[in-house]
Amino acid sequence: MTLTFDFDSFPKLFDKLKRDASLFQDEATSDRLFNFVLTGYSMIDWIKYDPSVPRSAKQTSEVNRLYNDRWLKVCGDLATACKHFQINSPNSPNSPNSPNSPRFRTPITSSATSASGFGRGRLGQGSFGNGEESIIVVLNNGTTFDGCDLVKGVLHTWETYVSRHGI
Repeated sequence: MTLTFDFDSFPKLFDKLKRDASLFQDEATSDRLFNFVLTGYSMIDWIKYDPSVPRSAKQTSEVNRLYNDRWLKVCGDLATACKHFQINSPNSPNSPNSPNSPRFRTPITSSATSASGFGRGRLGQGSFGNGEESIIVVLNNGTTFDGCDLVKGVLHTWETYVSRHGI
């Protein structure tokens, strides 16, 4: 039984990420960024488990490099917060965010906010009279960037990874 629709390989999920990025570049919306960060972070699991991915790309050091990439960490923080309403789950032994869990990671993102209306977002983008959403991400260290920068950074990370491993 398959539960992944037509997504049966990492390259197909990578193509989805690029489509999600293109949609976000056309018009920044929370819906589109939500789809993008979920896909961008989920791709790490596809690397680990997709049999079509070369073994060299699945080495622990390579997967850890992905988990430690700043852009993918932000994706993980935002995807987790959107899914669970918070980044850190209660500290229970079965929690994926428990220090005893192999998936434990310390969040690097302190906030992500969205504002819309006239004068927000990029000039000439969004519906007439409303403008497009302006999505701002702030990291714990004070670094601030917009959703478009996040999309560009994540795409660069994955394009570099795919190129390096010949996927």
